[in-house]
Amino acid sequence: MKKYLVIAILSLTSIVSLSAQEEIVYNQYHFNYYLANPALAGAEPCSHFMLTNKFQWVGMDEFPMIQTLSFRTRALDRIGIGAFLYNDRNGYSNRIGGQATFAYHIPLSDGRRYRQNVSLDRQLSFGVSFKLNYFSINQELLDDPSTQGDNAFANPDGLSPNANFGVYFKSYGFFTGLSLTNLIPTTPDIFGDKEVPAPFTGFFFLGNAFELDYDAFIEPSIMVKANQYGNIGGDINLKFGQEVDRDFGYWIQASYRQSFDRDNGQSLMLMPMGGVRFGKFQLGYSFSLDLNNLVTHSYGSHEIMLGYSFCIPKYFCR
Repeated sequence: MKKYLVIAILSLTSIVSLSAQEEIVYNQYHFNYYLANPALAGAEPCSHFMLTNKFQWVGMDEFPMIQTLSFRTRALDRIGIGAFLYNDRNGYSNRIGGQATFAYHIPLSDGRRYRQNVSLDRQLSFGVSFKLNYFSINQELLDDPSTQGDNAFANPDGLSPNANFGVYFKSYGFFTGLSLTNLIPTTPDIFGDKEVPAPFTGFFFLGNAFELDYDAFIEPSIMVKANQYGNIGGDINLKFGQEVDRDFGYWIQASYRQSFDRDNGQSLMLMPMGGVRFGKFQLGYSFSLDLNNLVTHSYGSHEIMLGYSFCIPKYFCR
């Protein structure tokens, strides 16, 4: 009985693992839009490093933990590059992976300049990422007598390559983007022919930062996610930020998420978050509260972000 339960859990876990990066993107893009769209690599004339650590469903046994590390920069006048690594511990399985990004930026008007012929105020960007995911089953499970000799555990790990594409447009405070993930139908080849390829998924975001007095701004935005299986989700966000002086700034944001999963039904989530900037360092925190059955079994999800920029971005976490 235990063996069949474990197989069922791992089968579900393997399906979830196929979209591991997509879930990281959907849960963590508030801190770093580059995770959602490769076209943002080098969209600003600056280098950015960011480290995040997310604790999901705290209070439950073996609650998932996800760490990410990302880097992006403007390498040449119109060329940006970036990289992203993640580590996901999820019960019986572990997932690690990453991507490398190339982006091309087209200036559309004269304005605030980075270098000659490179406008920062209006810009159209394209980006492509090549990624590799590695999925493995915990050794503790493989050593269990009830699972030894079972073909379902013959291949305890596997690799899955893939690619993403994105386009991004900004005009002063306005910004929008569309990205497509899992352009190549691949699987990690752990459970054989029954594995489902990683779902083709699209992310769309749209927002505008309205400048206020005292170097403050308010930024409403939306994010919509949909995949080929008919699962749709969306966020409504409202951010407020202020640059108090050159060495200190802060921002706060409230987000409401609603998902319509074809198989699991509707789910709701509230996500308050915020951050501060000390010079070129940024520190952020977010709390996610599931408004469904999980709310009675966990203390929500918590995420901590630490970032460093070689410049002072005009808007936080974009």
